[in-house]
Amino acid sequence: MQLAQNVSSELRSNVWSRQNSYPLISFAFKSIPTKKQLTNQKGIFTSIPLRHTLRIDNRRHNKGHYSKILPRSKVRSTVPTKAQGVQEKKSFSNANFPTDQDGCVYHLGVKAGEVANRILSVGDTGRARLLAELLEPLPSGSVFETTSSRGFTVFTGMKGGVPVSIISTGMGTAMMDFVVREARAVVEGGMAIIRLGTCGVLDDTLPVGSLIVASKGSVSVRRDPDAFHSEDTHDEAEFGSISASNLGYDSESIAKSVTPFISSPSPYWISRRVMPSEKLSQQLYSQLQEVCLAEGVSTPVVRGLNASACSFYSSQARMVDHFDDRNEDLMNLIHSEHPEVTSLEMETFHLLDLARCSRGTVEAAACAIGLAQRKSNDFLQASQIRVLERIAGEATLRSLTMHKIENDIEGGCSDASKRVW
Repeated sequence: MQLAQNVSSELRSNVWSRQNSYPLISFAFKSIPTKKQLTNQKGIFTSIPLRHTLRIDNRRHNKGHYSKILPRSKVRSTVPTKAQGVQEKKSFSNANFPTDQDGCVYHLGVKAGEVANRILSVGDTGRARLLAELLEPLPSGSVFETTSSRGFTVFTGMKGGVPVSIISTGMGTAMMDFVVREARAVVEGGMAIIRLGTCGVLDDTLPVGSLIVASKGSVSVRRDPDAFHSEDTHDEAEFGSISASNLGYDSESIAKSVTPFISSPSPYWISRRVMPSEKLSQQLYSQLQEVCLAEGVSTPVVRGLNASACSFYSSQARMVDHFDDRNEDLMNLIHSEHPEVTSLEMETFHLLDLARCSRGTVEAAACAIGLAQRKSNDFLQASQIRVLERIAGEATLRSLTMHKIENDIEGGCSDASKRVW
């Protein structure tokens, strides 16, 4: 019962950060100064760095108390100067796939040896940090942590003597794309990636809190912008109120080149399914059952078909009055095309699709905690979420370490001098 009972969000002291550990530095003024005064008052600020947020601390607002967040490694005294607290802007090369002078990729901000070839992808940083408690320290005595300027946080540690990374991926297709492609760029050999997220439950026989493994694959649900044009819309409308003649175009030639718009049959499009790694998915399902049994948690563990939407609202059939989304029949459309669909979220399809297109170098699987029952509108309580996150996190980490990766090269980096593990 240890995992279920220990739901504290406090971290062990063996998690260290390569960058971006932020203490709160405060400065008090007799009156709230102007920007000009802040710039000119020597000994307080020599300037206001644009990349730092200067904010008023509401608890001491009447005293004109200001607070500033500074990287811990840059703090030298309680009186910052322009040079202190400002991270050096890095230069990137190769517009096709940007990397900096240290070999760090553009969005994840990591280089070879900092990400292992076994990756647990989770949605938010809080969950990643919680699950980092389940990692064993590296030979250096701590778990590696780094946060990029784009908000991706990477933890790398050991699990059963095997190097594993946990990455806070964020939400949606684009974020998953950054994680998979950029991790692939800095990891040698084969890779295994499991997504642990939350989802809406579409099967009305399943309660919230169900652990749903996408063993039957995933389909993509996308909003089609072309369906929202009026019937007489054509390419010429792109000029708006600017006439073709003002732009130097011959209006007669334009009229001959544009094609009248043909309305799409549906505002939403649903793809064919893409499948996970069968072996990795089966290991994940078995480990979820085993950990739940060991912890005395009776939540259902099921295998199902996932649907990944391009947005949280319109393409997940959430209806609001502020926008013309035309999604009143979307849930019926999803069920009519894929009657066995069980879960709905935003990332799994793209992970599995990238693995499919990785030329055999990436294996992927996914599971999600049923956060909301879409038919009954039930929502999982916060205290239950933390317990299930730890249980599912332990199961996914075990699955990753048990999985045999084809062409496993020293955990993903052959150069021992670069590896953090």
